[in-house]
Amino acid sequence: MHGYEMIQEIADRSGGAWKPSPGSVYPTLQLLEDEGLIISESEGGKKLFSLTEAGRAAADEGPEAPWEEASRGSTGRPSVRSARPASG
Repeated sequence: MHGYEMIQEIADRSGGAWKPSPGSVYPTLQLLEDEGLIISESEGGKKLFSLTEAGRAAADEGPEAPWEEASRGSTGRPSVRSARPASG
């Protein structure tokens, strides 16, 4: 998956609540590559990224959806505020 596909995927999975900018995604991808969690290869003029074994292990340890995890209260249930995407 290339960077712009990731941006769109994050926006879709978050119901439009979060659409990161290329200026935040690409440096993060570079950091993850430097840490050995992802690898990249060029294909058709685009840089495609995929998880390494270490990256897959790290992903399996983390929350399924970070934006849902961050919105949970002490009960572990989503708050009413997180139930709807922000408008505006």
